[in-house]
Amino acid sequence: MKERVIYTSIVGGFDALMQPEVTDPRYDYVCFVRKGEAGAGRAGLWQLREIPVDIPDPRRLSRYPKMHPSELLPGYRWSLWMDGNLQIVSELFYRRVDEIIESGVEMAAPVHPKRDCIYDEALAVVSAGKEEYAPAARTIKFLRSKGYPRHAGLCENALLLRDCGSEAVRRLDAMWWECLGSLSGRDQLSLMYCARECGVRIAPFLPEGRSIRDWDALAYVYHDRKPAGGWLAGKWRGLRKALAKKRLAALLASF
Repeated sequence: MKERVIYTSIVGGFDALMQPEVTDPRYDYVCFVRKGEAGAGRAGLWQLREIPVDIPDPRRLSRYPKMHPSELLPGYRWSLWMDGNLQIVSELFYRRVDEIIESGVEMAAPVHPKRDCIYDEALAVVSAGKEEYAPAARTIKFLRSKGYPRHAGLCENALLLRDCGSEAVRRLDAMWWECLGSLSGRDQLSLMYCARECGVRIAPFLPEGRSIRDWDALAYVYHDRKPAGGWLAGKWRGLRKALAKKRLAALLASF
C-alpha cells in the first residue's frame, strides 16, 4: 500500500472534479462522495468512495472526510486534503510536499493571504454573507471564554497535509469536528484554536508570499454561484449582511 494519499470531497455529483495535470506514482487519489454516488468507483484518476455517514447539510457532509482522514483512509501515513476547486499543474507541487515532510512537521496548510486573526476572519465572513451572525458570535464568545488571543495566526484550509500517525493530529481532528458542530460551520474559525489546544504547530504549506491563487504549481478555479431570487431578494440579503456585520463588530469591540 502507498504511504501517501491526496483526497477531496465532492457532494452532489462529481462533474466539477478536476483531474491533476501532473501526477506522482507515490500517491493514491481519492474523492469522497455522498452515498449512492460512487457509481463504477472511479472518475478519471480519482478513486470514488462513499462518505459513510448521513448528514443532511451538504456543507457539513463534505467536511466529514476533511476532518476524518485517519478513520476514512487507514494505512496511509500522510494525507493531503485538497479542495475540489484546486488542480495540480506542476511537479513543483510534489516537491514542495517532500520538503514539508522532510522538515519533520506534523501538519501544514497555506497561510491566509489577508488576515492573521480568527476574530477578524469571523467579521470578514459575516460581512461577505458567508456566515450568519449567530454561529459567528457563538464562536467569538467561545474563543474569548478560552482566552484565545487575537492575531494568533490564520490558515486557508484549502490544502491540509497531515501526519496521520500523530496522536496529536488525531486529537486535533476530533476536536475540530466537534467545534464545527457546536460553533461556526466555517472551519477556518476553529482550526487554529484546536491546533493550539492540541499542541500541533501548523507549518506554512506554500512558499513565502504565495497563495493558492497565485502559486505556479496550482490552478484555482473560481465558482460562479449566482444567488437565488431577484432584486428584492438581493436587497434583503444586503440588509441582513449589513446588520450582521454591525452587530458582530459591536460584539468584538466589547471585548
